[in-house]
Amino acid sequence: MTISRLSTRLFSSTAQSALARNANSPLRWGILSAGRISSDYVKAMHLVPEAEPIAVAARSASKAQEFADSHNIPKTFGNYHDLIRNPDVDVVYIGTIADHHYEWTRESILAGKPTVVEKPMTLCADDTKELINLAKEKNVFLMEGMWTRCFPAMQKLRQIIASNEIGPIVYVQGDFGYSMANNGPEDRIWLPDSGGVTMDIGMYIAQFGRLAFPDGKLKDVFAAGTVKNGVDHSVMATVTYERGDSRDGFGEDGMLQFALTGAANTEERMVLQGTKGRVVINGPFHVPQKMKVMYDQGRGESTEQIFDFPLPDDPY
Repeated sequence: MTISRLSTRLFSSTAQSALARNANSPLRWGILSAGRISSDYVKAMHLVPEAEPIAVAARSASKAQEFADSHNIPKTFGNYHDLIRNPDVDVVYIGTIADHHYEWTRESILAGKPTVVEKPMTLCADDTKELINLAKEKNVFLMEGMWTRCFPAMQKLRQIIASNEIGPIVYVQGDFGYSMANNGPEDRIWLPDSGGVTMDIGMYIAQFGRLAFPDGKLKDVFAAGTVKNGVDHSVMATVTYERGDSRDGFGEDGMLQFALTGAANTEERMVLQGTKGRVVINGPFHVPQKMKVMYDQGRGESTEQIFDFPLPDDPY
């Protein structure tokens, strides 16, 4: 689903000379990194006729070959540079640990390759802005791999917000947590720069601020948390947005409040409260499959609609 939509957008980009081939041919993807996330992405890619993984690169030739054998990929590279420069690769997918996203995304853009990079795009706002500006300058497609936004449930959510049927959004609340008790000392979650719950899962909730307040401007961030092994382990935060519109004369700042933790498995639910109703996305909200829309009929009274978005069959 996600890769199919990406393929459509990439094919429509006439500025990309790499995509000037026969539009009926699948996009040829190069997979940069041979880790678990890249494996999940390639498994999905095999289900989409518009996409074809043709090359994989790892930091060693043996690891690249092992990945290629597991996923039926014809070409392998023992370094990332050669994959990015290969003329047969139309699009580069970057699935390295987040510490290296900036470096390889920048090189891919400079090589003129449309690029999809796993979340978070970089480790700081300045680096992300630089990559976005560079992609605009070079007229190269760039996308952060926020797969949640590509689910049908999120399309429906955007429609509800845009229609104003539950009124302007007053606040958003959510939680996301999973137990890291069995994550060993070598796990990426403990990396000093890109580890911790905020870098790992915080963006899943943070994106709802942009959805709920699309014209809003970030105003304040208040946060507190606990630390384990040198990285953030539990976090509670409140983010405020200067509202960029005045629908129905509502001029209050918008608010996003969330809890993240590596100490427990949480409900993983999101609530978007409007002036006339609310949307509840059942957990796990980052793989949204069920949504309830409640329309206020008075204090403590409401009518509701339930929307189901079942996942497709997964052969893996």
